[in-house]
Amino acid sequence: MPEIPEMEIYRDYLNKWVKGKEIKKVKVLRVKSVNMESTAFCQSVMGKLIRAITRRGKYIIFHLDDGHFLLTHMMLDGRMFLLPLTNQKNSPEFKEIMSEILEGKAEDLRQRIKGLPGKPSVVFILNDDSILFFCSLTLGYLHYLRQDELESKLGELGSDPLDSQFKALEFTRLIKGKRGMIKPWLMNPKNIAGVGNAYSNEALFRAGILPTRLISAISDADSVALFNALVTILQDSIRLGGDMEEPFAPWDDFTGGYNPQFQVYERTGEPCLNCKTVIKKSEVGGRNAFYCPHCQK
Repeated sequence: MPEIPEMEIYRDYLNKWVKGKEIKKVKVLRVKSVNMESTAFCQSVMGKLIRAITRRGKYIIFHLDDGHFLLTHMMLDGRMFLLPLTNQKNSPEFKEIMSEILEGKAEDLRQRIKGLPGKPSVVFILNDDSILFFCSLTLGYLHYLRQDELESKLGELGSDPLDSQFKALEFTRLIKGKRGMIKPWLMNPKNIAGVGNAYSNEALFRAGILPTRLISAISDADSVALFNALVTILQDSIRLGGDMEEPFAPWDDFTGGYNPQFQVYERTGEPCLNCKTVIKKSEVGGRNAFYCPHCQK
């Protein structure tokens, strides 16, 4: 599932390539991915200018010029893909792709467009004739919201670890007195927004804390170490390209560059890069936890 780094990379790309453009046409290919009847959704979104794109936790928010917002969450399999067909509107390829989009032939699009990361759920055709695909929104979604609806949805989230106002001291105060194991708490978006399985495993490893450690057994020093580890790892992942293998656009050779940097995540049975102890995997809070039994206590 995309976490903070992957969504931050999306936000950066979208601001560079989509911000300031008009949504000229819309096609909903999976009706359950939007929060309105598909015709009403298309009518609401079409003709709107995208003023800005921001991120909150794992959410991407498109700010539209009518005062509404498009809120998207990728969940497990969702991906975005930009096909830059600018200045190609008279080419046979563009006409064929446009025809298949408008006729709702999602499977044909997957065969035709190299790199498309899944079956398109919603498609935006922008005013420069580039095409933004929201793919595989089986669990994910794209919702058209008023400001009060957006604030209500985002109001459920905890602090974002990359928020410059969120410091180690506040993190330490936040977990003090809480019950349960640290890894499920860290992944709960009501506590910390945007941290999932991959980066919670990595932060706990770097801080030397077992995923099963009870929060009541975490000292203030351990809490500060965990916060600093989490922030550093998230920033490093953003700088190196995040974890996703699927590119944002045909020209994108940056996305996924952090994948080789994982120390424990999905390295079950491999030697710890610090001490050579075999990396273990167990289920914690319904999710896989990867850890080194020697380096983490």
